[in-house]
Amino acid sequence: MLGKTRFYKIFDLLAILMGVVIGYGQIPACTELNFPIDGAVGVSITTDLEWQQVMDASGYILSVGTSSGGTEILNAVDVGDVDTYDFANNLPSFQMIYVTITPYDGSGNFDNCPEEVFTTGGAVPPLCTEIINPTDGDDLVSVTANITWIRDFGASGYRMTIRENDPNGIIVLNNEDVGNGTNFKPPDFKPRTLYFVTIVPYNDFGPATGCNPISFTTGDGPPLPFCTELLSPEDGSVDVPVDADLQWAAVTNVDGYFISLGTTPRGTDIVNQEDVGNVTTYQLSENLPIGQRIYAFIIPYEGQLRAENCIVTSFTVTGPSSDDVNEIVPNFFTPNNDSFNDEWVVRSSQNTTVLNVYIFDRFGKLLKQLAPDQSWDGTVNGRQLPPNTYWFAIDVLNAPPLRGYFMLKR
Repeated sequence: MLGKTRFYKIFDLLAILMGVVIGYGQIPACTELNFPIDGAVGVSITTDLEWQQVMDASGYILSVGTSSGGTEILNAVDVGDVDTYDFANNLPSFQMIYVTITPYDGSGNFDNCPEEVFTTGGAVPPLCTEIINPTDGDDLVSVTANITWIRDFGASGYRMTIRENDPNGIIVLNNEDVGNGTNFKPPDFKPRTLYFVTIVPYNDFGPATGCNPISFTTGDGPPLPFCTELLSPEDGSVDVPVDADLQWAAVTNVDGYFISLGTTPRGTDIVNQEDVGNVTTYQLSENLPIGQRIYAFIIPYEGQLRAENCIVTSFTVTGPSSDDVNEIVPNFFTPNNDSFNDEWVVRSSQNTTVLNVYIFDRFGKLLKQLAPDQSWDGTVNGRQLPPNTYWFAIDVLNAPPLRGYFMLKR
């Protein structure tokens, strides 16, 4: 006859399994496997189980079998208030494993939770698999092709190697882990190029050995987007406002445009390859430099494809006018101590701010450097210079240097 204590323990366990509510607690929610995840394949036969903890659960009951509802591996084992389980023995190889995890509370309340399933791998390294798309020897393969292979249930993952032009040629992918699926998108291939691709399955016992590559040749790549044309400012235009917006012709079937602006051909010192999206206008965040020639380079793109051989256009921003230059730069002076026009001086105007002034002789030798509003009396180191033509360079704010000449008369 069963002892009373043992009888009650069996009764409590049966009550949990049959859904009998003992007490009045709230039924805990079901949980799910964190590892292995539901649907995983190639799982190690030495794997543990890990699951998400459930609030208000005081323990968990595990049932594990090789068929739906099966319990030949674990039969309603109460593992207590934990979230992992380490099997005493290895799981069977190449087998679908069905797992049911039932949380219960302190009063024995529980719900009928769904099964989860995963598939184990082998107890030895896997065998090589077969790439089925592209197939060995294919021609005109798309440059954007995916690589697809047959699943090996003994594998927990796959590594891919891609070489260009030769089995030992340029490496595109070097033993790259591509996960445990059966499809992988490598970087786009080059057009009209021979490639060699190797897939090596692996598991906890090592990689497959002796796997051979397949080879295929790509076809032409997709057509590149067309170039666009700068509409405003027009190529070669002058006196463009410093706050001008840019506008260009739309190109069909593109995703957007990259824009670069600089003060040299293909320069990027103003805007550096900015992706402006699929628009045809651009507003600068700051004014363009006064009087400067600006080079614009606009590249349409579609996905990873960019238009090629597009021309660089240019325009010139409005700068100091000839009237402005004449206003700030005297064209001659007469340093003869008659108190009339005895000094040469450059002063800022309302439209032009002077920064530095340089005076040169006709051979390009620097004679004098002046600050704004600083006058020159026609001498160098106390020596009077002879009447002649002298050259100047003037640094001004937000504009290229002003250059020209003036006369010294005595």
